[in-house]
Amino acid sequence: MRASFRLGRIAGVPVGVNWSVLVIFLLIAWGLAANQFPRAYPDRPALAYAAAGLSAAVVFFLGLLAHEVAHAVIAKRNGIAVEGITLWLFGGVSELRGEARDPGAELRIAGIGPLVSLIIGLFFGGIAMLLALAGAHGLLLGSLAWLAGINILLAIFNVLPAAPLDGGRLLRAAVWKATGDRTKASVVAARAGWVLGALLIGLGLWQFLVGAG
Repeated sequence: MRASFRLGRIAGVPVGVNWSVLVIFLLIAWGLAANQFPRAYPDRPALAYAAAGLSAAVVFFLGLLAHEVAHAVIAKRNGIAVEGITLWLFGGVSELRGEARDPGAELRIAGIGPLVSLIIGLFFGGIAMLLALAGAHGLLLGSLAWLAGINILLAIFNVLPAAPLDGGRLLRAAVWKATGDRTKASVVAARAGWVLGALLIGLGLWQFLVGAG
């Protein structure tokens, strides 16, 4: 995935953004500002909804960036060069130049991203709970709760045991460790990815047919 423009470097790794990220950014901000927040917290000024939606979208993408930076940092610590990080339509990509030298390195590199997303989600969830217990309510609480939920969901989705998700690499590490065969582990992870893809397509078709009926 090629970056349309560079943002700079984090931990010595070039960070860029593909133009397609603007699409999902605007969809998230619009969905929050025009639908979710007005339904949950009616009678606020339109500017307040817009500010909350944009702010939540920005923080969400900062969380995605943290997820990828974590992959890159651990990869470098395990002897793998990192060409760069690119944010795009479907999230982020860390461009690694090489393979993990052993199952443990693969496990560490793959596992750190979802762990960071989980920590971010729990952090925002904890703040939201404290504010709720203190009697706070409104767009700030809603934004924090949304950020907590989306980051926890991101962590869960990423550990599904199927390539090219982080969970696919975790599965690869486990099979590699159990069998000592890196190639076999890669095949197992790839096949798991095909199965997950087929299941998601089937689920989408089922929902479409049920909705149409």
